[in-house]
Amino acid sequence: MTESIGEPLSTNLIERYLRARGRRYFRGHHDAEFFFVANAHLRLHVHLEISPAYRDVFTIRVSPAYFFPATDHTRLAEIVNAWNLQNHEVTAIVHGSSDPHRIGVAAERSLIRDRIRFDDFATFVDNAVSAATELFGQLTAAGLPPTATPPLLRDAG
Repeated sequence: MTESIGEPLSTNLIERYLRARGRRYFRGHHDAEFFFVANAHLRLHVHLEISPAYRDVFTIRVSPAYFFPATDHTRLAEIVNAWNLQNHEVTAIVHGSSDPHRIGVAAERSLIRDRIRFDDFATFVDNAVSAATELFGQLTAAGLPPTATPPLLRDAG
């Protein structure tokens, strides 16, 4: 396998990327699913996955560590639609949650490729995380505060 041809899209490629970036990561429900937390100016949850059904499809999905009030849906949708018209690194999506009073926003990008060079893969992931960070920074700058939720566990001291 030569560098110009690249290597197969695989869990080894994802793990090499995560180790190269010094990321502490977790494995998901199936073999080709990984999670890590990016601490930019916001705490972001990053999900990396090779589709179990289509081994040549890689998806990165980034979401903030918080939800928004459902009453902000219209305003969020307007900002997300404007973002999607101007930015092509990630697609922003407003989605529901199990709590009808809260909604989420995610940034997503997919890649369909049998083989890829490591540097190209790393650039793809880095650019998606960077764009998602910019998106969520814009939401914060627009005055869309996250829903304040009490911690699930209290600090016992």
